[in-house]
Amino acid sequence: MRAKNISIPLDTYHIQADLYLQENSSPLIVMAHGLGGDKSCALHLYIDFYIEQGYSVCCFDYRGFGNSTGKYKNLVDKNSQLLDWQTVIDYLKKTLNLTEKQLILWGYSLSGAHVLTLASKTNYQAVIANFPHVDGVASVLKYPSLYLLPAVFLAVTDLALSMVGRTKTMKVVSKNRFAVLSGKDSYEGYYSLIPPDQYWDNKVPARIIATISFYRPIAVAHYIQCPTLMLGAKNDSLIPIVQTRKTAQKSKYIQYVEENCGHFDLFHRQFMSTIQKQHSEFLESL
Repeated sequence: MRAKNISIPLDTYHIQADLYLQENSSPLIVMAHGLGGDKSCALHLYIDFYIEQGYSVCCFDYRGFGNSTGKYKNLVDKNSQLLDWQTVIDYLKKTLNLTEKQLILWGYSLSGAHVLTLASKTNYQAVIANFPHVDGVASVLKYPSLYLLPAVFLAVTDLALSMVGRTKTMKVVSKNRFAVLSGKDSYEGYYSLIPPDQYWDNKVPARIIATISFYRPIAVAHYIQCPTLMLGAKNDSLIPIVQTRKTAQKSKYIQYVEENCGHFDLFHRQFMSTIQKQHSEFLESL
């Protein structure tokens, strides 16, 4: 199925999205990537699967990522990205004459946090949160102590520069682990998602190091009242699995499944078929 390229206005910028519409009135799955990623980073593996299952799909890039425009390139910011999500949702509701009950929100890692947060405020048809960020404080505590102060210094510098419209960037992943994502498997894991013939801009404004600790979907998960499939990765190097389990227990509407894998294995074929089957069974149960 060929995607329809759509441009969704937001302020003076636009959010670029790919829309795959089935001929029937199937539910629409809305997707976006995690921290530092865009649509091209392996999301097609799930888009193709959902299309084959008969679902419509809308996959978008945040402002500043991919072909979406923005004030800052590759800015990772909770409030900005939540606004992007809401803008895409409102656009789809208006142009396709849909309600929230016809939308399924899909997220991975940081976007997993976003869909949980959105579901705590509005009842959608369903939510799928794959290895989601759930507790910024707990995630910061997993950061290598050797690099924590230098990383905070870069973040504070970036925040100061933001007052004059400038940025100080930091690598998303690095072989020596001095990066935003500092897990032992982060460098190889992230690059495994990048097509071999594609350039990936491995840097984001460093302020995310200072702001991520304030993002805690675990604190609002008890408000979720729509069917939610939440997957945890037992060997996750970035998301403390204990906090993932605690978040899943916050609402009776959350169905929790734990995979014996790492944070990036959502896109690796030895685990993907099992995960996709779980997604399919969950969607069929709606």
